[in-house]
Amino acid sequence: MTDVRPATLDDVDQLARIAAAGFYDDPVLSWIFRDDERRLDQVAFLMAGLARDMLPDRGTIHLAGDVCAAFWRDPTFVHGRSAADRVGDAAGDAPEEQPMPFAPDELERLGILGEAMMTNHPHESHWYLNVVSTIPERQGQGLGTAVMQPVLERCDAEGARAYLESSNPRNLTLYRRNGFVDAGEIPLPDGPSLVMMWREPR
Repeated sequence: MTDVRPATLDDVDQLARIAAAGFYDDPVLSWIFRDDERRLDQVAFLMAGLARDMLPDRGTIHLAGDVCAAFWRDPTFVHGRSAADRVGDAAGDAPEEQPMPFAPDELERLGILGEAMMTNHPHESHWYLNVVSTIPERQGQGLGTAVMQPVLERCDAEGARAYLESSNPRNLTLYRRNGFVDAGEIPLPDGPSLVMMWREPR
């Protein structure tokens, strides 16, 4: 099994590559970014901004080799910024030669997604699993479970709940196998739905 370790700011490019590859055909991100030829770079840009926002002390990210990653927010994090805010952060943190690669309609759909997630985000204390991604050629090998374990074990030790929104029905089995249960859906207008899921400590 591939070793799991905490990620650092030096890993941002690798984290973005893993997340973009794993989310390339994600139903929700495909609804936002509809150009197949541009989507990989767009998702990488978005995920690099998220990683920079989380590291070193506003989130917890674990890496399994160079093929799988899990992004978490701990229970002290205040969930109040929209997707549009985070896109602005990503643009501000990106290298100067890398302009924001989103068209106005894509930004509009990102805003719709962010508003829907923010409106439905629970107020109870919890660890928030923001992203789990495995590159396609390594999916189905237990890496998603392995990369989630450090925080899930901490949840169990501390008696903490965990929450996520699944944007891809293909991943529901993975989450259910690790103790998450369905808790409703967040529909997007003329688009797919996200499945809200909770995990009680074991």
